[in-house]
Amino acid sequence: MDWQEAMESFLAPLSPRTRERYRAALEEFAAWHRGAFGEEPDPALLTDLEVRDYVAFLQGTRKLSPSSIHLRLSALRGLLRSLGRSLRVKGPRMQKPPVRALSARELGRLLAAAEGEDWIDRRNAAILQLMAWAGLRVGEVIALEAEDLRLNERSGWAVIRSGKGNKRREVPLNAEVRVALRAYLEARPPFPSPRLFVSRTGAPLSARDVQRLVAELARKARIEGKVTPHTLRHTFATRAVEKGVDLAALAAILGHESIAATSRYLHPSRERLAEAVEGI
Repeated sequence: MDWQEAMESFLAPLSPRTRERYRAALEEFAAWHRGAFGEEPDPALLTDLEVRDYVAFLQGTRKLSPSSIHLRLSALRGLLRSLGRSLRVKGPRMQKPPVRALSARELGRLLAAAEGEDWIDRRNAAILQLMAWAGLRVGEVIALEAEDLRLNERSGWAVIRSGKGNKRREVPLNAEVRVALRAYLEARPPFPSPRLFVSRTGAPLSARDVQRLVAELARKARIEGKVTPHTLRHTFATRAVEKGVDLAALAAILGHESIAATSRYLHPSRERLAEAVEGI
């Protein structure tokens, strides 16, 4: 089976969009192979070495992004897999852009956008506070039940029973979070759902509900750029380090198994960099 036949057989069952993208990638590889080796690629004899040369060409000569290279490798890998072969070539490491932290002004505006007397407004404020001032993940917020909270005058804790890896931990709650949670608990209608955060009908909120809520409030606060629940968690981590919280303590609060995982959240704000330069 030649390259064209193998390609058509592999592409036939795919969705139109995937078929279009993979066809372009495979035809592009065949053109490179003809230029590099003077012949059509043979799917039965194609080697990892040839594909590594192709990846080097994509990186060094064409300067393609890691995601573009991975798309091309995915097409090649799929074609060979359809023939019972495997491709042991890894693409370049994908670099995730750092999640930005909100400035103090942006966070203040976001919290102000959630203010109101309706119980839904109080619910929204409590949700924001838990992510921005306690560092909870969105999944941890929606899984909370009233019995998971310990709210005292001078201290407070949230018991996270469904953290990442199903690990239990206790997260301290500062005064602002405790005030927001009390206000919500006082106003929350007596729905039968054990979940702390519910909709107007009493149904538990989903992660998607909270994502939409955060995005809507960010638009209302006129904050530029994308704002997500993870933006708030990242804001908490960044501000904690700027306030002098050591990484071991922060890792425990965030539910990380290692300090290395925590360090990936930490990107100094522009304000922090400016302060550092002024202090030299």
